[in-house]
Amino acid sequence: EVTQVYGRDLVGNYWYVANPDVTGGFCWLWGEYATLAGNFQALPIFTPPPTPTPVPAFVANYSALESCNTNRWVEIRLENTGGITFRSILLSVADSAANTTVSLSDNKFTNVSGCNSSESRNTLAPGEKLVVSSAAFGYDLIGRNLRATITLCSDVNVNGQCVTEVIEFKP
Repeated sequence: EVTQVYGRDLVGNYWYVANPDVTGGFCWLWGEYATLAGNFQALPIFTPPPTPTPVPAFVANYSALESCNTNRWVEIRLENTGGITFRSILLSVADSAANTTVSLSDNKFTNVSGCNSSESRNTLAPGEKLVVSSAAFGYDLIGRNLRATITLCSDVNVNGQCVTEVIEFKP
């Protein structure tokens, strides 16, 4: 495509051009994708806008109830809908009727399946989905009103950029 160049960055790596796909629109074009004709040094220097800062965001939903012997725990499905990778989790599940809360804090995301199987991942990257297991309750959770508070953070040990979601559900 051919378009008009209106400016350049200070170094000359990016060009401010008329967007050939949007009438009246402009955009920045990386110099690797451009071949210029004419005296580009005479173009005015523009300051490119800052790149957007990625924000942490995720969606959490109740997935299932798991058990092993007398222990019961909930499975929470997480989807990273933001722009940063998560590296730690703080997960609390409260049963207000029993005045009981179980919590876990970890630098990995673990899904426990029954008595003998578990799967862990160290990160939850943007766009990824996974299921995590809560700490275990020592009684049946079917029909109980539960509240999960999930905090995901960009650094280990629940540090860095963190975001919290609260969900209510009944297994």
